[in-house]
Amino acid sequence: MNRLPQKLYLVWVAIALSSTGCEQVTKQLPPLPNIDIPLSQSPQPLITPESATTAQIESEIRQGINQVRQKNGLQPLKDHPKLAQVARKYSRQMAEQNFFSHTGADGSTPQERVTRDGILYSVVGENLFKSQNVPRPVPAAIEGWMKSPGHRENILRPVFTETGVGVWREGNTYYVTQLFLRPFP
Repeated sequence: MNRLPQKLYLVWVAIALSSTGCEQVTKQLPPLPNIDIPLSQSPQPLITPESATTAQIESEIRQGINQVRQKNGLQPLKDHPKLAQVARKYSRQMAEQNFFSHTGADGSTPQERVTRDGILYSVVGENLFKSQNVPRPVPAAIEGWMKSPGHRENILRPVFTETGVGVWREGNTYYVTQLFLRPFP
């Protein structure tokens, strides 16, 4: 039986959904592709919050961002634990490799990092924050993002419905990654 490669299959599904509607697609879908995951690409181990403090910071950032959204007439973002894993992994990478950028040390983009971990999305965005010797990193992050046009836009973008926040601490420096997304239909 002929099978479509995974990326082509997803494109075909997206085109079919947009042109015929869900009811028709289920009748037209080709068989699911066989996807073998080589050992070198097996799922990454779970990266849990580094400490109770970083877990608390992650939670407070989610709550603070949702308060800002609600004050602006938007729905709160749902917590997406797997997306938080991607964010936490990226914050850890920045801390351990001593860089700060939306482009990873390996040249990756936020979209590539999210896709690499198997998360399907329609739209994705990323906010980053780094603080050194800041006693209260949560309000500093939220205030800083709200003063930055691009970061503010991510926070107040109505299309986003889910978020994942990842914090990593290296000495007296906190690295914060917040990912936003709208899942693939």
